This record gives sequence, C-alpha cells and structure tokens, in this order.
Amino acid sequence: MASQSQPQETKTLPIKILFDKQTNKVVAVEATNDFVDTLFSFLSLPLGTITRLVTTTTNSNNNNDQQLPEPPFPSSINNLYQSVQNLSPNDVWNPVCKQMLLRPRNPCEALCSKLVLNVDDTEPARKVYVCGSCDKFTTFPNLVCTCGKPVREPHNLDSPGSVEAKGGVFVKQNETSFLVFDDLKIVPNSFVNSVPLLLKMGYSDLTQLEEITQNIGKHEILKILKYALTSHEPLTNAILGCDSKKKDDPLHQFASAVRARPKTDDSKMDVKVVRSKSQNKIIFAEANEDFVDFIFSFLTIPLGSVVKLLGGNSFVGCVDNLYMSVETLDSSWCTDSHPLLLNPGLALQFGCPNQPLNIPDVEPPSYYYGTADTRKTRTVYVKYQGNVDQVVTIEGGVISKSRGLVYNPRTLTALDPRSPNRLKEGVVGFVKRPALYGVGDDLKVKLLSAISCYSYLKELNLPLDDIEVKVLTIGEAEALSLLGASLTSKFTLTSGLEDFLDVAKQGSTLTSKYTQNKRQRLDDVLKEEPNLEA
Repeated sequence: MASQSQPQETKTLPIKILFDKQTNKVVAVEATNDFVDTLFSFLSLPLGTITRLVTTTTNSNNNNDQQLPEPPFPSSINNLYQSVQNLSPNDVWNPVCKQMLLRPRNPCEALCSKLVLNVDDTEPARKVYVCGSCDKFTTFPNLVCTCGKPVREPHNLDSPGSVEAKGGVFVKQNETSFLVFDDLKIVPNSFVNSVPLLLKMGYSDLTQLEEITQNIGKHEILKILKYALTSHEPLTNAILGCDSKKKDDPLHQFASAVRARPKTDDSKMDVKVVRSKSQNKIIFAEANEDFVDFIFSFLTIPLGSVVKLLGGNSFVGCVDNLYMSVETLDSSWCTDSHPLLLNPGLALQFGCPNQPLNIPDVEPPSYYYGTADTRKTRTVYVKYQGNVDQVVTIEGGVISKSRGLVYNPRTLTALDPRSPNRLKEGVVGFVKRPALYGVGDDLKVKLLSAISCYSYLKELNLPLDDIEVKVLTIGEAEALSLLGASLTSKFTLTSGLEDFLDVAKQGSTLTSKYTQNKRQRLDDVLKEEPNLEA
C-alpha cells in the first residue's frame, strides 16, 4: 500500500494489462484491491463532483488545466452544472448553497479518504464550526449565523475520522488480486472465473494476447471514470488511448420503464410544459423554485444511488456493470463498508426538501458545547514524588458528540444553508423564493422572462400558433424518468416527460393527479388550468 502522506497527484497503482495486439484493445487488467477500491469508489461520487472532476483534469507535468475532448456525460447534466455556475448571488440564499451544488460532498468521504488513490478532491466535512452566542453549529466554514456573526472552529474533543477501514476500504486487502475486464466487470483473479468471460469475448486462441505492466495515477483514473460514463471500452480508451464505439441515447426508455411502478405517497409539483406541435417535442418548461431545486439536486446524488433508483438500468456507459460487480461480489472478499456503495444516499444537508424520489437525507448529529475538564497526570517534586491532578481549561470552548466530555454542556442546533434564516424549520431549498424559471429541453436553466422566451422561439423559427402548453404533475415516476434521461439524452424534457403527457392514450398508472380519476382525460384537466403567457 502506498504511503498515505504522499500527494494524490503523484501516487500510482501497478496493474498488469492483458491486451489484444491485433485490435489494440484491452481484454482485462490484473490489479490489487487498491485499484478495485478506487474503481468501486466511483459509485460514491455525486454527479456534480463527477462533472467537475472529469471536465477539467490537472496535468501534473505542466500544472495547466487540460480539457478532455468531451464532457463527462453524453447528456444534459453538463448544462445543468453550467446553469448552477451561472447563478448570481441574488439567485441563492447564500454563497454556500451554490458551492453545495458545484462541489457536493461525498456521503462516503470518511471511507474514501482511506483510499490509496482517491480522485475526489472535495473539501471533506471534518471540521465543525460554532456560534457560541446562539449555540448553533455547521460544517460549512463560510456560513454566517442567524445572528449575523461568523462561525468559528472550537476545539473538537472527538477523535478525527469516525470510520476506520481495516484491511481494505471496500474489498479486503490480501495477497490475491482481481480481474477487471474492459467493460468494468470485476471478478476475483481466478482461472475458472476468467475462462467463460474470455470465451464469450471470442478469445479461444490466446496467441494474439500479450501482457504489459504499467503504473497508473490519478490522471489515468479520471480518464477511466470519464469513459466509464460514455463508452463500452473504458480501459481501452483510457489506458491505450484508442477510440471506441459510443452508445446511442436510449430515448424514451425511462418513461416506459417506470410506468409499471406502484403508486406511492410521494411529493409532487406542477410544471407548465411548452411544446411544439409540429416538431412533437418539448421546447421548455416554466417552473417554480421547487422544480428547479429538484433538478439542481441531481448534482448531489451519488452515482450508486442513481443506479439503485433506476433499478440497475442507468444505460450510462459501463456504470451498470460496475454496480453489478459490487452487488455480486462474494461477501468473503468484501469489507463491512462494501454495501454502502449500492445506495450511498445524500451527504448531510445536501438533499432537496421537496424530493419526489424520496432519497433519505442524513439527520445532523447531536453536538454539545461548553468548557473542557482535561485532567492530566504530571510529576511534581516535593519532599517525595507523587502524582497530582491538574485541571487544564482549553480557551474558547470545546465541542463533542459525547455530553460527558464537556463541562456545563449546551446542546447545539444545526444551521442549514438551504433556508432564508438558516434554520432547520425554514429549509426550502437552494434557490430563493419566489421566482419563475425557464428550463430548456437540454436542462439549461434561466430566470424566466417573457421577452427572452419570444426571442428563443424566434431563433427556433416557431410561430406562436405552433405552441401548446400542458400542465404536468411531477411525481415519483416522472422524476425517475427525468433523472434517467438527464444522464443519457441531450433532450431531457422530451425524452423524460413526453410519454407522460398523453396519460389516457398510454393507459398509465402514474402517481399524478391526472390519473386519480381514470375517467377524466388530460384535455379536460387542462381546461381547468390557467393559460401560460410566455
């Protein structure tokens, strides 16, 4: 195992590459648990972190930012990220809200910090900041307390790093190794395991295969992450630098896939969809802050939770193979932390309150603030040697999750950036209220302006009489379809919502107000809705 004190940019992992010399294609890689741990950690990364890490990587040779030839997702997620970048300070409650979306925290950050090669450079929530006047705390250093005072860092009596990874992070550390195939199927390094996979790929003749040994570092790992999202051959693309076939966008697959889901008591929100009748596609949606917070929160969802929500069918590169490898790996090869990758969930306070997907948001821990009573033993020299207790008070107060460690303890209340008053009771989301937004088919989000909408329709050469407006309720089924389409399609609204617009024709069982009365057609419902003026 590499030294933990060594900078991530200079660390490397040894791998043995089995490649086809005729086609110049990686067949499989033989690697240790450290390499597999890093690949498995991809599932813990939020979508916003993946977008940031892969779009710009650091060239360690010249310290310049090297732009990869393509964005990390062949979809609209990149536009969503750029829309957050373009938010002004007046659009969000505070600067922390914007940073939460651009640099979302990894829910498994304590575990990933134990990786030999960790690609996630997001600032972890290791420190706790307190306003001693109001007895409030936060893990965001730049958040101002409700009283207007800046928070500060007290002495923390708890041991840093609450999660210990013994003998490996997600897979056990031992003398054996793993086989990682080009499509990111991962199995223990066994002859019996490898033969069926090699035969399936057409390699009954081993004479065309050669071996090379190579050390790969953070830059190569980031390239594997990028191609894992866009290619069927990420190892060939990243290690050998060869092109590969790309998968076409699976338009409309998500809506059909989630139609059979049972109804649930999920949160719902209405959006007004502006549609072109001649082009049979959605042009944009007029939506309030709840819907915008919801789609912005896609950036905070870890990749593993996305695959879990979509039932293992994300249709994103080889991500589903990676997820299945984690899911099917025998428990004897895994650490106790391994199951977390199958549904990492959201980091503390990074969820969307009005969330149709009902992804659990971790509750903040209880902290106690007060003074310390640290008794140290020292040797004093009088007529005889003896031990006495010395009371040492740490200036500025202390904080701990254990009430018994603090003198005169006061229970702290968590500050929350997703609120105008930064209190839990007022949490609504990331963007300010009230506001109306225009959400493009490609998930470009802007504050709504009637004149800008007219200009946009003029650019598209769409007359007003070609436009129709429909009102759609976004529940769990629609939300899942949008999430899936956002990862694979450049036309997310059309791909994710078009099939839901004609509910009666499709015979849908969607969890929406349009299906609560099966005799009522969508056209009748729309007559009751106010007209949209673009």
